[in-house]
Amino acid sequence: MRPSGSRVSMEQLPEERVSIERLPEEMLAEILIRSEVRDLIRYKSVLNSWKSLISRADFIKAHLEHSYRRDSENDKIVKRRIVMSVMLYGNKRSNADNIYFDSRKRHILGSSNGLVCITPSRAEYLLINPETREVNKLKKPQIPDAGPLTYGFGYNSSKDDYKVVLGFGKGSSHTCFLIFSSKSNLWEVIGEVDYTCISRVGVLHRGALHWVAYHGSPDDKQQVILSLDLSKDKFKEIPQPDDMRYKNDVASEGTMRLGTMDGCLCVFDGMCTVKIWVMNEYNVRQSWELVWRGHKTKTEVVHHLKDIKYYRPKKRFLCHKESVVQTPDFIWAPRYIPSLVSPRVCSNLVSPHVCSTPDKKRQETSITNSRKVPKLCLVPGSSSELGNHER
Repeated sequence: MRPSGSRVSMEQLPEERVSIERLPEEMLAEILIRSEVRDLIRYKSVLNSWKSLISRADFIKAHLEHSYRRDSENDKIVKRRIVMSVMLYGNKRSNADNIYFDSRKRHILGSSNGLVCITPSRAEYLLINPETREVNKLKKPQIPDAGPLTYGFGYNSSKDDYKVVLGFGKGSSHTCFLIFSSKSNLWEVIGEVDYTCISRVGVLHRGALHWVAYHGSPDDKQQVILSLDLSKDKFKEIPQPDDMRYKNDVASEGTMRLGTMDGCLCVFDGMCTVKIWVMNEYNVRQSWELVWRGHKTKTEVVHHLKDIKYYRPKKRFLCHKESVVQTPDFIWAPRYIPSLVSPRVCSNLVSPHVCSTPDKKRQETSITNSRKVPKLCLVPGSSSELGNHER
C-alpha cells in the first residue's frame, strides 16, 4: 500500500497508466492541461499518443490559458517575472535597465507567453523558452556598429505574431526603428520618430511597448512616455501626472524608468524605488497615484535566467531557482508565464503547423533592408512625414 501523501509520477503507476490509456482524448487533455511544463515534457516519453497530444497547437494554447488563469486566481501569487541573473557569492544580481546597462553584455529584451527574447551581443538576438530549453537564433539585423540601442519584445495577439523591436539614434533627436516579425521571419523598417529614448528596454503593457524618451530639440527637450502599439506599429505619447511632486521628484531626473505594478503601468526613479507613480486606468492622466515603497505589494515569483555566454538548446537548465518577493524591487522586470510555446514555430497559438509565405517582392525588399542600414533612416527629415506617431 502506498503511503498517504507520497507523490509519484504517472510513469511510475502501471495500473493507473493502463486505465489512463483508455480515457477519451478530451478527458486526458483536461487532466494533462493542469500539469507543470516540466512534467509535460517528461510525459511525452510515456506514450506516442501523449506526445502527439501535448505537442498539438490547440493543447499548447489551452495549457497557456490555464496557466494564466491559475496564476490570476492564486491568492498567494499575483504575477511572475523573469530577470537576467548571475550568481555572485551566493546572491543573485539582476540585470536592470539603469545607468549600468551598457556595462553588461547580455540582456533580456522582454517576455511574452513563456517566450523570452535575449541579446547575448549587439548583433545577436535569441528567442528562448526557459522551460522547454528551446532556443531560436533570429536573423541578424544590420545596425550601426556603435551607439546605444533601444529594445523591445512583445506579442501581437490580433495577428498571432511575436515582435522584436530595435531602435538606433539618428542625429541628436531622432530614432530609427526596425521590427522583426516571427511570422515573416524578417526585419523591416517601421520608420523614424523625433524622439530619443532614455530607457533602453521597452515595458510591455496592454499590447504596447513603453519607453522614457526625450522629445524636441536638444535646447528644448521634454521628457515623455513613448508607446508603440504592436498591433498597428504606431507611436504615441502616454499622459504623465499633472502634479508638481512628480515633476520635481521623478520627471526631472534622467534616471526615470517604467514598470508594471499590480497590473498597472508605473513610473519611478530607476536608482531608488521609494516613490512610485501608478497609472490605475491606462492612458488616463487623472488616474495617476503616488504610492510609497512601504505600500503593501502583492507577492510575486521571480524567475532568474542564467547569464551565460552560450544558450544551447536542450543541454542545460536555463534558470536558477526562482525566488518569492513582496517588494517593488522588480517592478521593472517583464512578466513571465511558464509555457510550452515554441520559439521555432511562427504561428504557434492559432495555426498549428506552417508559417505563411510572405509576398516575394516584399520579402526581397525586406531582406535587402535587413542587410544594410535602411536608406529610409539615412534621409534627413524623413520622420514626421511618415505619419506613424502622434502626440
